[in-house]
Amino acid sequence: MARGYWLAYHEARPEDVRKVFGLASVLVKRVPRPWQLSKRGRPPKFDPREHAAVCITAVALDLTYREVEGLAPGLLGRSMDHSTVGWALQRLPEGYIHLLIRLLAKRLRGLVVFNLYVADSTGVSTPVFVRRRWVVRPMKRQVLKLHALIGYSEQHRVLAVFSARVTSESVHDATQFKLLLEEWVGKGEPLLADRAYDAASNFQFAQEKGFRPIIHPRSFELHGFARREMEMEFELGKDLYRMRSVAEGFFGGLANRYLSRTRCRLLSTAVSTLLMVVAHDLRALARVQAMNGQEIFILLWIYSTNPVLQGFVYRV
Repeated sequence: MARGYWLAYHEARPEDVRKVFGLASVLVKRVPRPWQLSKRGRPPKFDPREHAAVCITAVALDLTYREVEGLAPGLLGRSMDHSTVGWALQRLPEGYIHLLIRLLAKRLRGLVVFNLYVADSTGVSTPVFVRRRWVVRPMKRQVLKLHALIGYSEQHRVLAVFSARVTSESVHDATQFKLLLEEWVGKGEPLLADRAYDAASNFQFAQEKGFRPIIHPRSFELHGFARREMEMEFELGKDLYRMRSVAEGFFGGLANRYLSRTRCRLLSTAVSTLLMVVAHDLRALARVQAMNGQEIFILLWIYSTNPVLQGFVYRV
């Protein structure tokens, strides 16, 4: 465990609603509004950025709409109806959430060094039921698939999601690999992926993006130079491939906090799932900032030549 991990975790206060709302408010101010204000009719009670910050806070702490309604006066200074929260969640564009994830990942990438990356997916249950034909139980709960590119920092023990996509459960993982990588360029870091991503085109695309792909090959054999290179790279990095399990820390967090499910229906289902990713990166950013503050404090305490600093605790 990294030095000061739990001290930084408690200082980051990831369960404090005011802290989370403050981080979300700072984040949404750095990007355009999720939707434009209408120039006609009565002026809206809340700015779209305030709606976005409230939605992030609600999903981050797994709050119901009624709970958000009760907390709104303390966060916004005025009341917000619970139905307004659901309305805002449905109106948030999916592309806007991708922008927030990319912004958080760039911020984290500037603070810590990520040693490796993992591409993986998990299922997210929804309250929507779909009908199946020619089966004993015709009704089945709809399950979405969350695809994620996850970075891992060994020094800070931080997992950060760099990109994510939500699809139906029938979509194959290999089809989403290039979409996860298209916004990022590596510096030779290992990129670990299981058999589901075994494709020569994925291997070559990861190399073009500057990563070192270590993809577990499937059992059947295919011919070609790219295939032989993929198998050779996997044999050389077989020990490193075992580190792919660190990505389960992110998926385990979704299971612990949200039971790998979302309450939302219809159009807002994918948005609420992506907001879970935003909430995870926000918590990671808060802990990294707290940990970096501790490191600066330790350096000043040890190396300072000012005798005044030796008599009391000096915080940065």
